[in-house]
Amino acid sequence: QIVVTTNEDATQMGLFAPDTPITVIPNGVDLTLFPYRHCDPGGYHLIFVGGLDYLVNIDAVCFFAQEVFPLLQQSFPQTSLTIVGANPTAEVIALSKIFSGITVTGRVPRVVDYLHQATVAIAPLRSGFGMKIKTLEYMAAGVPVVGSDRGLEGLEVEQPLRALRANSSSEYVSAISNLFTNEQLRATLSANARQMIEADYTWESLAAQYQRILEL
Repeated sequence: QIVVTTNEDATQMGLFAPDTPITVIPNGVDLTLFPYRHCDPGGYHLIFVGGLDYLVNIDAVCFFAQEVFPLLQQSFPQTSLTIVGANPTAEVIALSKIFSGITVTGRVPRVVDYLHQATVAIAPLRSGFGMKIKTLEYMAAGVPVVGSDRGLEGLEVEQPLRALRANSSSEYVSAISNLFTNEQLRATLSANARQMIEADYTWESLAAQYQRILEL
């Protein structure tokens, strides 16, 4: 038996193991570690979470900082970006020195404390495969998400609206600008995404699916 987290992964794995049963079981979230936020903090605070020695995340934050963040600051000078994650490379640390408003924290005791202070969470991944746990954690915490096709892989976010999709600099600027200025849109994404996580992406419910495979 092979288990993967998205249909796209199942297609890829099927090329390598065409005669092996493949089951799609998504990643999940521990809701005790990522409780839903009590309020919308408003403001212009962006957040990215992920291991900062991983090439996929390094590429994502460098792309966003260099190509999107300055454009946002032209319209919203107060815009800030907090990059949270362990083992930041020199390339990532340099972003906080080059761009005013960017903070690189390194490892933190509780990621959710930073998520609850954010206006928008970003998942601007341009490579990598599989369902992104960071995106699920953003949604569980109630932070509106703007992500790429890679960042939102495996998730149904359009019907109902649970996140905004962006794959170019202009699309990121448009989506994030809309969220900065539209409190109701933020509330809609926050509530819809959390409901989806509670319904389909808790480890308790996913464990039952693994159990059924183990019993075959």
